Amino acid sequence: MRKPILALLGVSAILFAACGAAASPSPTAVATPAITPAPTPTPEKVDLTNTKYAPDAGKDGGQLLIGDWQEATNFQPLYLGQVTEANVASAAWAGLTVGTYDYKFAPDLAKDIPTTANGGVVVPGTNGDAMTVTWTLKDGLLWSDGKPLTCDDFKFTWSWVMDKDNTGLAGGTTGYDQITAVDCPTPTTIVYHFKSIYEGYVSLGTVLPKSYLSGIPMADQVKGKGFAPADMPNVPVSGAFKFGSVVTGQSVTLVKNSNYKGFKSNAPAHLDKLIFKWYGDPAAMITGFVNGEVDLITDLLSSDIPALKAQGVADTSISAIPSLTYEFLRPNWADGSKADATSGVGGCSRNPAVQDRGKGCPASDPAFRQALTYAVDKNAINTRILGGLEAIANTNVAPDAYYFVDQPPATFDPAKAGQILDAAGWTAGADGIRVKNGLRAKIELCSTTRQARIDTLKLIAQQLKAVGIEAIPNNVSATDIFSTFNKAKIDTPCALSHSNFDVAEHAFSVSVDPIGNYTSYHSSQFEPNGSNDAQVSDPDLDKALDAVKNTVDFVAVRRAMATFQQIYVQKTVEIPLYFRKEVEALNARVGNFFANPTSAGPTWNAVDWYVKG
Repeated sequence: MRKPILALLGVSAILFAACGAAASPSPTAVATPAITPAPTPTPEKVDLTNTKYAPDAGKDGGQLLIGDWQEATNFQPLYLGQVTEANVASAAWAGLTVGTYDYKFAPDLAKDIPTTANGGVVVPGTNGDAMTVTWTLKDGLLWSDGKPLTCDDFKFTWSWVMDKDNTGLAGGTTGYDQITAVDCPTPTTIVYHFKSIYEGYVSLGTVLPKSYLSGIPMADQVKGKGFAPADMPNVPVSGAFKFGSVVTGQSVTLVKNSNYKGFKSNAPAHLDKLIFKWYGDPAAMITGFVNGEVDLITDLLSSDIPALKAQGVADTSISAIPSLTYEFLRPNWADGSKADATSGVGGCSRNPAVQDRGKGCPASDPAFRQALTYAVDKNAINTRILGGLEAIANTNVAPDAYYFVDQPPATFDPAKAGQILDAAGWTAGADGIRVKNGLRAKIELCSTTRQARIDTLKLIAQQLKAVGIEAIPNNVSATDIFSTFNKAKIDTPCALSHSNFDVAEHAFSVSVDPIGNYTSYHSSQFEPNGSNDAQVSDPDLDKALDAVKNTVDFVAVRRAMATFQQIYVQKTVEIPLYFRKEVEALNARVGNFFANPTSAGPTWNAVDWYVKG
């Protein structure tokens, strides 16, 4: 499961602004309705700054252990690729703001959140800027090594992101590339000068330590120098916990960073240590929790709840809330014509198991992608594999997101899928598998080794065979499929970042800030410059996303996102399957645990956790 890092440490400015005025195969045209402006959602007053978060006073001392079945292997906060890595980052790195459990945002390193209303955001900006944003840091901020954390670190972070030799950024350079200069009139005052209005300016709240990174050449940083496991105890961090040790394949130990003060408590963390333990398998993780090896386990599915209860875990120890995370099928739009054999982008699956299909990428045909929508039975996946516990998804935006606009439900209709393929020239051969221009409809289905996903790929392969598509399931390690661009190789199995897939099943956490969609779907965001791993390229989609990015008008953003969701469905950008619940299990020792459905994750308030009793 992957989370856009833009969503981890920041949130869109628009949420706080006042409402304003209203190769082969050849691509085949698909008979879809003309894209017309979506109905404008009814404007609503949205308040995302006054959180109800009220933790207990707690007590100091002790440690808590967190179990996860996936291992965190990347610790640079702007290169993260997995949920488990984001969870570690939430405990170790602080940003200008923090996303709370009730879909609101609180100042963290900043004293307050700049808006057009309070004068922190000026549009048009000063000195010829399209927009000027001024942040004020809290007084006396320090890195974990005791050095001052100042405006100069934020200015360095901007230049670091924009370094021409920097590649593989989880969110690309989006937003940072709209900044023309960063001024530091005082150590606690940050002035960003924008050349265009940028909706997601609060998403640029991550800060890196200049004193530590400025001495490491960028060419070495992109290869992991400075953030290798052995380096981590020496890395200055900005959040509640600093790195104590990283034992590859086993655990990560975080220790209290006494220099950080909580956004609510204004005090350091209660806990002395926070330890992450890796299990490699969800079943082993559940057993470890039942045996008392860890205090909290995360990254669970609703389908894991019966296993928890079967091993005696009480309902009171299970947290299951609606989340912003959706499971989906991600077709690779690339046709292979721009494949780069050196970098490993621009193509599709390089798995030898599908290379006998001929030259080309089946999923590059829009008709092929549209047929997938009707060939896959989402309800069967939910009932047969997930116990009917999840909510079927019609779009990639969760109903709890402020910019959600519901879309017509997809219909399981194999006959219609066949008609679409017939019309597009995909003709069934003697064995029932379709062929077009010498290319066999044979694809690799990629996902992780979770049992639910293994079962899902098997079921989808059966459903696709019924319409003449041969699908080869390939369940690989999370480390492979979610490997970052800098770490993965051209032949890393199912590596999304290097386009080594045809159709992948995984999950995204919807960003509370809609700008997160820009980095995943805009045609300017192909790897290694962004996270559009599926090579999605559509002018209508780009237009809608540009409209989101280039305004701080709340109504305009909602209108643009309504259009985006309409196009997303009509042009089969992806096949959303279901929205997952945020499921954790915890024992009675864990104090101040507040499940967080946003990308901030379960460790968002680890600074306030304590050991009860």
